[in-house]
Amino acid sequence: MSNLHVVFPIITVFLVALLGVSIFSLLSFPMPWMLGSLFGVLLSQFLLKVPYQWPVSFRNIGLAIVGTAIGQLFTLELLLLIRHSLIFILILNIFLCIFSIFLAFIIHRVTKISLPTAITASIPGGISQLVVFAEEQKNLDVTVITFFHIVRVISVVGFIPFIVSITNQTNTAVTIETPDYLYNLFIIFLGFLVIPIGKKLRLPVPYFLTPVILGLLLSFTPLEPVAMNDSFLHIAQLTIGAYIGLMLKSQSLHLKKSILISGVLSALLLITLTFGIAEIMVCLYDMDFKTSFLSTAPGGMDQMGLIATAVHADATQVTVFQLFRMLFIYVVILPILKWYFTKE
Repeated sequence: MSNLHVVFPIITVFLVALLGVSIFSLLSFPMPWMLGSLFGVLLSQFLLKVPYQWPVSFRNIGLAIVGTAIGQLFTLELLLLIRHSLIFILILNIFLCIFSIFLAFIIHRVTKISLPTAITASIPGGISQLVVFAEEQKNLDVTVITFFHIVRVISVVGFIPFIVSITNQTNTAVTIETPDYLYNLFIIFLGFLVIPIGKKLRLPVPYFLTPVILGLLLSFTPLEPVAMNDSFLHIAQLTIGAYIGLMLKSQSLHLKKSILISGVLSALLLITLTFGIAEIMVCLYDMDFKTSFLSTAPGGMDQMGLIATAVHADATQVTVFQLFRMLFIYVVILPILKWYFTKE
C-alpha cells in the first residue's frame, strides 16, 4: 500500500499529461507534447481532488535529453560567429535589467510589497536560482517572488510557441545527419555520465548545460553529429511540461488581487518588450524571427532551448544568448542586489 501511495500521484500526473498531449494534438496546437502536458497538469490539479506528484529527477532527464540534442549542434565555428553579437547581447541585458527595475518600482507602488521583493520578483532570471537567492536574504517575501517567476515561466512557455509557430520564415539552424536511435542513446548516456562534473563546477542548470558542453567537445572528435530522435524529444517535452504545470499551487492564488494581476501583467509586458527587440534583431542580424525571439524572451535557458529544438529555430544561438543573460544576472546583477539589500 505504501508503494502505491507513492506511485499513484506520479501515474496520475503522467495520465493527465498524456490526455493534454492528445487534446493539443487533435487541435493541431504547436508543441503538443510540452504545452499539452503543461496545461493538462496545470488546469486539472485545480479540478481533481487527488494528490499530484512529479519527481524533479524526471524533469532532469528531460533537461539532459534537450541539452544533448542542442550540444550536437554546437561547434567552435558557431561560437566564433556569435562573438560579433556580444556587444549587442550585453546592451540588451543591461536594458532588460533597467526595464525590470523600473517595472519593480511600479509594482512596489501598486501592491505595497517591499521594493527589494519587487526587484527580485521582476528580474528575468532562472526561477530556481532566484528563489534560492531570495531565501538567503532577509526581509524578502519568497512566496511573492516565487509566484512572479512561476507566472513568467508559464506565460513564456505557454505563449511563445504559439507566437513563433505563426511565423513562416526560414531558419539558419545547422542540418545534421538523420536520427539514429542507438547513437542517440549512447550520447544521452554520455551526457548523464558528465553531469556530476557540471555539478562540481557549479554550472547553471547543470543537467542542461553539461550535455551542451559535451556536444561542443565532441565536435573536436571524429564522431559525426546525429539529429535527436523525435521520440526522445517528446519524452523531454512531456517531463518538463508536467513539471512546469505543477509549479503553480492553489496556495499561490490566495495572494492579494493586486499581486496576482501584477504578476501576470509584468510577464506579458516583458514578452511584449522582447517581441519588439526580436523584430529589431531580425533587421540588424542574419537571424530569423523564431531564433531572435527565443534568444531575447524572458525564459530560462533550458526552456527556451527546448522550444527552439521543437519549432526548428537555431537552438545554438538561443542557448548562447540565454546563457549570457543568466551569467550576467548571476555574476553582475545579483551581487549588486545583495549589496543593496544589506544597506536597506
